[in-house]
Amino acid sequence: MREVRGHAAIGKVGRVLAVRLLPGQDVIEGCIELIKANDLRSGTVTAIGSLRAAKIVWAKTMDFGDDPMDAAVFYEMQGPVEMGVAHGVFGTDEDGQVVMHIHALIMDKEGNMRCGNLMPGSAPVFATVEVTIQEFEGLELKPTLDPEWKHKFLHPVTV
Repeated sequence: MREVRGHAAIGKVGRVLAVRLLPGQDVIEGCIELIKANDLRSGTVTAIGSLRAAKIVWAKTMDFGDDPMDAAVFYEMQGPVEMGVAHGVFGTDEDGQVVMHIHALIMDKEGNMRCGNLMPGSAPVFATVEVTIQEFEGLELKPTLDPEWKHKFLHPVTV
């Protein structure tokens, strides 16, 4: 078998939390509060629904320099917008803070779509957002500094 460039850990799916977020609740902030309230350490998040607005970010160039955010495009979409799908992962840092990496496909009222990292505090629910949160057992995603990127990424470790 050929070597794979990456980091891996094996675990299994534990508890599953299903939620309907109500109008006005920010999607990411709501998910993080639910993760904390249910003492989840790492897992996946999936969501669909309608938003009053959304801000997403993606890379505009392969040249990152010293700060990856220098290459970022921040794109705001005014609502109502549809979140066709959002999927991501979360972990917990050494201070107990939840760190989430979630991508979303967002469509505006003219049918234009954008996809990228969904920014916390930018995505208040319009009518409804349905969310499922699955916890991992036997593995955790730990925010770990990548020396090449000078950024913390969620790194899987067996526990």
